[in-house]
Amino acid sequence: MGAVSIFTAAVVVLSAQTAIAQTQEVVRRRTNDPERLAPFGLMLDAGMPEGAGLSGVFRPSPHLRLHIGGAHNGLRGAARAGLTLLPLSGKFSPSLSLELGHAQAASTKTLNRRLADRTLLPASSMERVGYSYASAHLGLEFNATRRLSFFVRGGMSLMEMAVPSLQNLDEPFRDSLSPVETRSWMMRTLQPSAKLGFALFFG
Repeated sequence: MGAVSIFTAAVVVLSAQTAIAQTQEVVRRRTNDPERLAPFGLMLDAGMPEGAGLSGVFRPSPHLRLHIGGAHNGLRGAARAGLTLLPLSGKFSPSLSLELGHAQAASTKTLNRRLADRTLLPASSMERVGYSYASAHLGLEFNATRRLSFFVRGGMSLMEMAVPSLQNLDEPFRDSLSPVETRSWMMRTLQPSAKLGFALFFG
């Protein structure tokens, strides 16, 4: 029994060492593979309707990119998420991008505080407009390196803008409302949209 146990232990140790060596070799090959793509990145872009944006990017394959992040249109920030399909993997590739975004309308409490503070600039009427959008863009991607790509995209965006009523404003602000501002309303519109930017990958 002692000899069998020693032999079994030796086999287990040798098997473990072989498995570890094989795993290290696979990791080394993947790390040194010139075709390997860095899976994570940051995307910086600017366009309409969302303004300037910054997103985290995940690239599970050369033909698919997923992103989630935020944007700011000069009045308020918005959250957004989307994907980009790339049929080619060379220096240049056409692209199809789909994106959803949403920005919450300013609350009555926020507007009350802003109107009451005389040190602030006058509030724009657009400050209380919330909006959601869905965009579909065709574009062109230029992969300068495996870690850096530039893009330009254009297409259409379906926007839904919601404007809440200001009836709940504090006195004396409520007395100065126009008839239009006393009612809430919503508008949907389909409009051209475009963006340009770049993505930097790491990992």
